Amino acid sequence: MEPMLTLLIDCCRPYIGEAELAILGARLAAADGRRLAELARRHRVEGLVWRTMSRTAIVPLGAQPIGEAARRIAADGLRMAVESGRIHHAFSRASLPHLFVKGQTLGALAWDHPLTKHQLDIDLLVAPGAIGQAARILDALGYVSQEPDPSVDPADWHRAHKESQWRSDDGVLLDLHSRLADNPSLLPTATATVTPQRVEVPGGITLPTLPDRLLIPYLAVHGASSAWFRLKWLADFAAIVARTPAPQLASVVEQAPRLGAGRTLAAALILANRLLGTPLPEELEADGPTLKLVDLATAALGDPREPTAHRFGTLRIHRSQLLAMPGSHYFLSELTRKLGLLLIR
Repeated sequence: MEPMLTLLIDCCRPYIGEAELAILGARLAAADGRRLAELARRHRVEGLVWRTMSRTAIVPLGAQPIGEAARRIAADGLRMAVESGRIHHAFSRASLPHLFVKGQTLGALAWDHPLTKHQLDIDLLVAPGAIGQAARILDALGYVSQEPDPSVDPADWHRAHKESQWRSDDGVLLDLHSRLADNPSLLPTATATVTPQRVEVPGGITLPTLPDRLLIPYLAVHGASSAWFRLKWLADFAAIVARTPAPQLASVVEQAPRLGAGRTLAAALILANRLLGTPLPEELEADGPTLKLVDLATAALGDPREPTAHRFGTLRIHRSQLLAMPGSHYFLSELTRKLGLLLIR
């Protein structure tokens, strides 16, 4: 990896002690600030990097855009939290089970300063049979379906897709999920009807999200589904892992295969350990395909370009998705799903 990417990763560690901070300060003083800002934007970690820069009181020449982006991220995060509260109130009033995934709930669980977390949209999970009712509530709140077209019945759309995309009349984006993974074999029990954990987000708003036993595997599945090509996903995962007591983490690791996380959690823990220094459970086992997932993710993170910005750039993502779970049944079902997407296009 190039030196500025290594520095970027180190600035996103969950915990940075005073001794480490002094070393980081010296590295920041000698850094190519413009390149660091480019990489921070590519990986959407400006808020996390600015947190570290603020602690060192060192901003490399050319890195000022990181601070500007961090301030926008904080303002957007507060706006998202308030809007999530409005949505939660409407869905609760309708007695419709729902969970907020990632976003400000994850920021509050992972980071001491949750508004450092970059959030582009709100991710809302409901039961598959509740899509029609959820769509009507969103419509009443001023949201319009962007994908599919508003003329398409959202319930019909969700029979073949895990999410639909919505936009509010003031520009807030929302992904409405009926499941959390493209392949139904992954995390089938991570549904909107599980007993949630409730998290206070900025603005004093409390929102329901996945319990830790499902949240940690979900973050691993989500990262692997994109070959972890963005550092922000790994940083959030590492921060949650670092805050999880060792016995609880061992229990999550033991349950993950039965919950449908396949190889993704083991791969994520190895990747986070190598790059961000988080602990590895003693019971962790990794076969060859698991280590291949780690290699694919390391290469994707080190690629300075977006996957869609160059030919065959998404190949790592497709390989990662095919390796997510052991067994020929999963492999063939995922291959069939991909071929179906090609035919639709």
